[in-house]
Amino acid sequence: MLVFDGLLALLILGLAWRATSSRDLFESIVVFIALGLMIALAWVRLSAPDAALAEAAIGSGLAGALLLATWSRIEPQTDDRVRAFSWSWALVFSGLAVGLLLAFAQIPADGQGMMDEVQAHIPQAGVAHPVTAVLLNFRAWDTALELAVLAWAWFAQQALNRDHTPRYQALDGEVLQTFAKWLTPLVLLVGAYLLWRGATEPGGAFQAGAVLAAGLVIYSLAYQHPWRAGRLNDWVWRLSWVGGFWLFVMIGLVGLAMGVGFMGYPPAQAGGLILLIEICATLSIAFLLAAMFSGHRDTETLASKSNKES
Repeated sequence: MLVFDGLLALLILGLAWRATSSRDLFESIVVFIALGLMIALAWVRLSAPDAALAEAAIGSGLAGALLLATWSRIEPQTDDRVRAFSWSWALVFSGLAVGLLLAFAQIPADGQGMMDEVQAHIPQAGVAHPVTAVLLNFRAWDTALELAVLAWAWFAQQALNRDHTPRYQALDGEVLQTFAKWLTPLVLLVGAYLLWRGATEPGGAFQAGAVLAAGLVIYSLAYQHPWRAGRLNDWVWRLSWVGGFWLFVMIGLVGLAMGVGFMGYPPAQAGGLILLIEICATLSIAFLLAAMFSGHRDTETLASKSNKES
């Protein structure tokens, strides 16, 4: 396995270099998606399935879909512009890599980390899985800020597209529509399973939300966008997009009022509060990611448009 790990590390470095140095933006996006899959495999080799699931679903899958959607809407760039862009970012990330290596060198070789302390406080965490306990109890700030950043990304996208709303074409075809129809219950089942499993095994809100978002993207490509029917419907969906973060904050304030600290939970109620947060966070993550990909749907399908042109 040492040879495999070495080849995997070299492949990741090669894909990263190709993604930033290619003059073809489409090729860069495809290589970026492949890079995300290889990084997910590296996380598996590091015995971190939580990070592997998130990387494969968000870092490679949905991020790749967003990049492809963006690529289809921008004007072609000249080789000189792409080359300057690639080299500038290559220099930035090279400096970042050097900084990370220097920080890594400062870690004590015999460091035990904080696993012993985490395991000692698991009975009061409300969940049995140490990663979930850290992300949603001991360091709940991290997860709350991640939800805030995700919501900020959506608001930033809307602000940048204020004068030109991004659109996508729905794809005609009974095969795609049938696939989307059959896939929807499976996506809901897998998402619910990942959410519930996160209390004791690898999984949780981000993994479940990414799976649900992928299902929404496929459904949006096959059918009319489901949350654009009316003004009230828009407000309901917008509330769900930011509901995960605000519920996190409100429960944190309740903990402060009860004397257990901001974003702290009484041990007796910790399990139920964490489950409530994860359910709302899953929905927020799924709808935000799907909304960033979908934009507004064109009323004309590809088939009807081609018929008019002919």
